[in-house]
Amino acid sequence: MNRLKSLTLTFALLLSTLASAAETGEGDTAPSSYIGGWEFLEIHHDFKNSKWFITNYMEHDNIKYSKFDCAYNRFTVGYRILPWLSAGACYDFMIEPGHLTHRAIAELSGALKSGNFKVSIRERYMHTWRPDSQKNELRSRLKVQYYIPDSKFSPYLAMEVFTWGVKWTQTRHYVACDYNITPWMQLEWYYMYYAFKEAPAEHVIGIGLNFDL
Repeated sequence: MNRLKSLTLTFALLLSTLASAAETGEGDTAPSSYIGGWEFLEIHHDFKNSKWFITNYMEHDNIKYSKFDCAYNRFTVGYRILPWLSAGACYDFMIEPGHLTHRAIAELSGALKSGNFKVSIRERYMHTWRPDSQKNELRSRLKVQYYIPDSKFSPYLAMEVFTWGVKWTQTRHYVACDYNITPWMQLEWYYMYYAFKEAPAEHVIGIGLNFDL
């Protein structure tokens, strides 16, 4: 339990410091924020008697529920290094207005559980190719989830900070909940406040299904 508390507090302090310092920057003078919707589907499979797993994630994003923003498909091959630690390599194929985008991702995820609480940390390095540019990015996410006893609901809070070097670009703040429809199918919904350094903030409503097959 001490290990869980130390890990949570250390990472929460790091993310909060980065986000708070960054969000007082240029984004404060940006135009008004808006509401958008993200819909997603994730299919996960653990290979029997193996530490390997694969995941396919599909998402569609739109602005103000009317203007298309992007759609993408992410394929991941992962390996469980330890029961609480996994690594993965991902490829994104994205359709954005006017062009196609490709992205390579390397990720490392750790999770610890104590009682009905589960704390997870994920680090991602991302390299994105667009027709006129390339970009590197680090994404650091902290997620704290509570599994309600004798219930199919498990709410969570999460925060994800996007940086490269000492430069902050954006932060995602989640208030969310999972609902177990069956042992292998889960409904997930969230509200996300998406803050940017050089663009208006977004209020995003997300809903999707997760399958563990």
